[in-house]
Amino acid sequence: MKKLKRILTVLILVLFKINVMGWTGMPMPGLHVDGKNLVDTHGNKVVLHGYAQTFSPWFNEEGTQWTNYDVQGCLDYNQGIIDSILAAGWKMNFVRMHMDPYWSNTPGCTGRYEGEECFDEARFIKYLDEVFVPMAEYAISRGLYVIFRPPGVCPETIEIGGVYHNYLIRVWSIVSKHPVLKNHPGIMFELANEPINILGPDGTYGSGSQGHFDNLKAYFQTIVDTIRSNAHNILWIPGLGWQSQYQGYAVNPVDGKNIGYAVHVYPGWFNSGEGYEPFQQGWNEQVQPVADFAPIMVTEMDWAPEEYNASWGKGITGVAGGEGFGANFKKITDDAGNVSWLLFTSPHLLAQFDGIPPAEGEPYTFLNDPEACPWPVFHWFQEYSEVNFPRPEFQYQSRSDNGDGTYTNPLIFADFPDPDVIRVDDVYYMVSTTMHIFPGATILKSYDLVNWEYCCNPLEMIESNDCYNLDGCDRYSHGQWASSLKYDNGTFYLHFNTLDEGSYLLTTSDIEGSWTKMKLSNSYYDAGLMFDEDGKIYIAHGIDNIFISELNENFEEIEKHQVIFDTDLVKPGLEGSHLYKIGGYYYIYATYGGWPAYQVAFRSTSIFGPYEQQPTYFNDDNIHQGALIQTQTGEWWTLLFYDKGAYGRMPNLQPVTWVDDWPVIGENGVGVTTCRKPDVGREYPVTVLPTNDNFRDYKLGMQWGWNHNPDPSKWSLFDRTDHLRLYTVNVVSNFLEARNTLTQRIFGYHSDTLLSHATIKMEIDSMKDGDIAGLAVFQDPYAYIGIRKNSGENKVIFSHNGTVESGPVINDSIVYLRAVTDYNTGKANFYYSADNTTYTKFGSELDMKFELTIFTGNKFCIFNYPTIDTGGFVDIDWFSTENSFSENMYYDTSYNAYNKAAITLDSLYCEADTLIMLTGSVESLDLTALYVCPAWAITIG
Repeated sequence: MKKLKRILTVLILVLFKINVMGWTGMPMPGLHVDGKNLVDTHGNKVVLHGYAQTFSPWFNEEGTQWTNYDVQGCLDYNQGIIDSILAAGWKMNFVRMHMDPYWSNTPGCTGRYEGEECFDEARFIKYLDEVFVPMAEYAISRGLYVIFRPPGVCPETIEIGGVYHNYLIRVWSIVSKHPVLKNHPGIMFELANEPINILGPDGTYGSGSQGHFDNLKAYFQTIVDTIRSNAHNILWIPGLGWQSQYQGYAVNPVDGKNIGYAVHVYPGWFNSGEGYEPFQQGWNEQVQPVADFAPIMVTEMDWAPEEYNASWGKGITGVAGGEGFGANFKKITDDAGNVSWLLFTSPHLLAQFDGIPPAEGEPYTFLNDPEACPWPVFHWFQEYSEVNFPRPEFQYQSRSDNGDGTYTNPLIFADFPDPDVIRVDDVYYMVSTTMHIFPGATILKSYDLVNWEYCCNPLEMIESNDCYNLDGCDRYSHGQWASSLKYDNGTFYLHFNTLDEGSYLLTTSDIEGSWTKMKLSNSYYDAGLMFDEDGKIYIAHGIDNIFISELNENFEEIEKHQVIFDTDLVKPGLEGSHLYKIGGYYYIYATYGGWPAYQVAFRSTSIFGPYEQQPTYFNDDNIHQGALIQTQTGEWWTLLFYDKGAYGRMPNLQPVTWVDDWPVIGENGVGVTTCRKPDVGREYPVTVLPTNDNFRDYKLGMQWGWNHNPDPSKWSLFDRTDHLRLYTVNVVSNFLEARNTLTQRIFGYHSDTLLSHATIKMEIDSMKDGDIAGLAVFQDPYAYIGIRKNSGENKVIFSHNGTVESGPVINDSIVYLRAVTDYNTGKANFYYSADNTTYTKFGSELDMKFELTIFTGNKFCIFNYPTIDTGGFVDIDWFSTENSFSENMYYDTSYNAYNKAAITLDSLYCEADTLIMLTGSVESLDLTALYVCPAWAITIG
């Protein structure tokens, strides 16, 4: 069995290639760091290529173009350079912008020019607005991501807490707070330029020991933390030795998200003057250990024969794998696979490039000599423009964050009912009801209570019995509901109840890991758990008559007391209890359910009462049932839901103020629609819950859930990689009985004009007679458009709650099916296509409802069921919620898929027999994971 050692952060090797879409107008989605790669919003690997630009008279053709702090002259010249470079045909997609100290230094200052000694904060703020921000905005408008570097260059020696350290903190604090720059998806920060030596823990200045790197990590960690208190832009961290030394970061990397490393490379560095092998060895020693876990950005690099005196680096292009610098630099970075880089040659020279070789007998120039950098790099950048470039954002994205410090309800425009929310440190977790959908009990996580992402679906199944397996009976409108989520002493607890089986408790110490399920001996209706300060466990539960039970450490009931009586209620239907201890009171935070629904609180100074009811309850737009939550800054909020028709019950976030120790929801008791975001101490990026799927992952995305328990042997992401294969399970008579129906919530939008789409690309060659496969909108009633195979023919059919219309024969192996729903009207229509361009409407219009017979919002469903015999299957290439979707528009289509053997562990071993460590020392241990696939082994460092 062949072993291939790989770094653990790379589970699957993905090679990207796509036909170029044209560089003008190339999309610029927000990028982020994912493991060792820079990726776009779809997970496509991105490698950037560009140039550097400095805004000062000297660097703009030695003062011949503008001078004397002429802001408009600077802007006109430098914006013209951008236009000229792009007009010359350069396939650039980023620019490194130097905030030159020309603008931030006190005029006439005789101290060190390069930053700290002559720095004038007021001037820096002024020209940040007048020069640097306008230049960044212009570059972005021309399709260039921007990397800012601070004014000047590091002194030869730096130290933690030193003058230059404090200077950088001041600079980045200003920049990262700027309303245009902070969190801008097109702007990144390179934290310093060319540190050389740092004061180490041994009292010496140096760059070679781990101690020096540990201090360098601490040095930049402070700056990173300063920026992160304001913004989440991608950060590029420099190394020592003029940004040539990085090996110590492999032992002690900078902490945080969206972190990469900024490297400089010139002829003669990394042994590059001695041919390919020494060059590669130098890179492997200094940079590759970091490139193994984080993306690399080469922010200075060029070369040319010395005779031209037109580049910083003096060398020749040479031949890859042989002599010379340029071609070997390209080979090394290409082989690394995650290195972005630029050409540091003066931009006005790049603007003069015309791509015309010299006529016969004419001498070479700097711009057309193949041994100087412009000529080969121009053509290399042409090649790079066809691979690893960012794809456009999806257009149909449901979000509540308005991007201006406010949000708009519904918080999530989809069916996430019965929310319970907790905060653990700086992370908020929300659980919701999923009823008969598995895996279920969906938990989302957020850092600001507004932007949510999937965390886990901890409930694999409730029971494996006939009804949950759709074998002669079902659990529609039953299953998991009204969960209580709590965290205590390192453990997460999730209680839920079912109408048929009673109560269950899920527990874990790792919320995104595996959960343990335990069936409780008692059943607790609409319950709220609470861990009291004295270690006791209580649960509030019931409808109309509310009880509190004390539980022991095994969650068995010790005693039970009725604390609220139906004779004291405002109206019938009191339920959805959440139990809290806040200040000197115990609170039962509950809802009067039904229609209309109200939210109300009860309180007592004793856990078992007596409880008094809040004098005024919250009665606004049927907003009810949920959780109270306090932010890190002491603010109080409540996350409830409201019934919004066919799409389901949607989370709604309301501020809470406390008046006479009662929670008052909304503003003066009136619910808010648009409101300022909660103060959680800092800002976080906008997130969007995923809906599109091209089934490239080795597991289903967390947006998906099966209708009842699936048969895992009858679906696969491996049998045909890059596709979801759905086999027929057992012969049934209708859609409601079909097992392995895959569902996804329907999302609406904060717009009256956007409709909700679902489209699938389905291959139907392997269907058997009697098979029906397609796309549904599911509640009561339901409807679907699909393909039915009959006597060897594949026909389009439409079913409305079992009433079937038959359509044309599909002679191709591929069919596209679409459902379009309208939140405002509650209507759904269905379409089919042979080419994904022209869609034909078919079947009657569905009038969507929210009925308690199903008790979840309408869902899009992909299904395949047999009516005669099993054995057939369909392959789903992709599912999209876009109005217009093609896979190669959003994803790299040269995807080299994994297989099941590539993620199936065969053995795990360590080559070292012993490891001897001294107290306070750092050693490495390599474990090798050998996978069943003969080409896969992963070394874990």
